[in-house]
Amino acid sequence: MTVLSPPLFTLRIPESWFEFDVWRATRTGDLSRLVDRRLTELPELRPHRCAILRGLRDLAAEAERAGAVYCAAAADDVGGDRALLASLMVFTTAGMPEPGLNTVEAIAAQIPAVSRSETTLEWREVRLLEFGAGRAVRVRGVTVLPPSVPLVSMQTLVPVPDSEAVLNVVLTSPQAALAEPLLGLFDEISSTLAWRPGLSPH
Repeated sequence: MTVLSPPLFTLRIPESWFEFDVWRATRTGDLSRLVDRRLTELPELRPHRCAILRGLRDLAAEAERAGAVYCAAAADDVGGDRALLASLMVFTTAGMPEPGLNTVEAIAAQIPAVSRSETTLEWREVRLLEFGAGRAVRVRGVTVLPPSVPLVSMQTLVPVPDSEAVLNVVLTSPQAALAEPLLGLFDEISSTLAWRPGLSPH
């Protein structure tokens, strides 16, 4: 995957989320300082500082391996070893060599839908949408990861204006019991995507 930098977009996330620079998070003490600052505002999470910091470090390492250009996460009042309620990563890729394969129709055609079923938690919905940043492909659903961990996810794939590149906003959560409200929140966050001045979705 070719990663484009710098990203030419903005996103608005809830104030309670942790937002950080992927490169600095894996190489400096930024995450520790970020968590300490946020826990002064969210004292109810202070007993879970170690779990939250560990979760954010794992997320930052995963984001770097995957080539994410932006990362954020929401922490919950955790129990057991779960520290993060939801995470957000953004990727920018060069797209396919053939321009016709980078349209929203072509992108959507490459992603198979999975119908809901009473025999499995897994399902995937693929549709086209239009919002402030332009036309996009929306992929949302629940995936079961090995050995049996359900993951709620939403991807919004948007062609970058005046480019063959594609931007992918990926939101995920292991809290499958909250799938519907989480997908509503993910939609609200993804819908705030906007291009920086100088880029137009048209």
